[in-house]
Amino acid sequence: MTHLLAALAVIGTMGAEREPRQSSVEPSGYLSIAAVAVDRNGLPVLDLRPEELEVWINGYRVPIETLTAVTPAHDEDGGRSMVLLLDDVTLEPAAVPRARDAARRLVERMSAGDQMAIVTLNGDFMESTGDRARLLQRLHAYTTRATGVMRLDTLGEHVLKTVAGLSRQFAETSNRRKTVVAIGSAWLFDTPIPPPTIGRDLRSEWTDAMRAMAFANVTLYVIDPRGVGTSPTFSGSSGFARETGGHTFTNTNDVSSAADRIMGEAGSYYVIRVADPPVGRKADLRELDVRVLRRGITVRARRAIPGR
Repeated sequence: MTHLLAALAVIGTMGAEREPRQSSVEPSGYLSIAAVAVDRNGLPVLDLRPEELEVWINGYRVPIETLTAVTPAHDEDGGRSMVLLLDDVTLEPAAVPRARDAARRLVERMSAGDQMAIVTLNGDFMESTGDRARLLQRLHAYTTRATGVMRLDTLGEHVLKTVAGLSRQFAETSNRRKTVVAIGSAWLFDTPIPPPTIGRDLRSEWTDAMRAMAFANVTLYVIDPRGVGTSPTFSGSSGFARETGGHTFTNTNDVSSAADRIMGEAGSYYVIRVADPPVGRKADLRELDVRVLRRGITVRARRAIPGR
């Protein structure tokens, strides 16, 4: 874990050739909210109209100014920006081959213009690149390490600070939606805050991570490669990933389908532009609720945005 800061500095070069743009919280008094819409089969829906969506901030409905569908063919900011965050601390060795399979599938689905970096919880890293052969070579060497027993709150704090650090580096790149895919134990990545009876309070670290991700327009996805029946308490519809507008894939042996859905959502989404309402602006975080009125469609956006 001691090399993680160096890894984050290298990842900060992702998309460095692009002109920096405004974050998802714009200084002009408007908010740009990224949202994914999918049908019952998990396929992207890209024909929604503004009147089919509602945006609520701290309990107040905010009128939608513009609604823009972003697709790989109509993305002026270039390709997808992604970091694979690999669990080499808590994942059982038996699950490593399936973790590699999930990561390999993500690499194989890359298109021209996509950029991907690889980081492990122990701090190993590979700088951002569009070279699939190099990424696959790095994944071939991925394995778990013996780290000894670690406290749950220590692990959770490390995950939250890692995601926050990645997001701050992402903020230096384009304004498009960016993706962190955590591959490993869902109990760690999707619930990094332990119960108060067994660890210290990590709400400040969680708030800091949520703010950093919102400012940089970063979404978290989690793939738990351990297979069916290993995470009975996780449904994917709640937890840290869902709070950021992402999803957790668990209790599945089909990690390739999970990777396909993530790549699809990373390239096909909506940007909803609304005026920043004068509610909760002094709060660290404000509640955000994006609702869809069309039946059979699910919309996911982050559930909190910075107030200041």
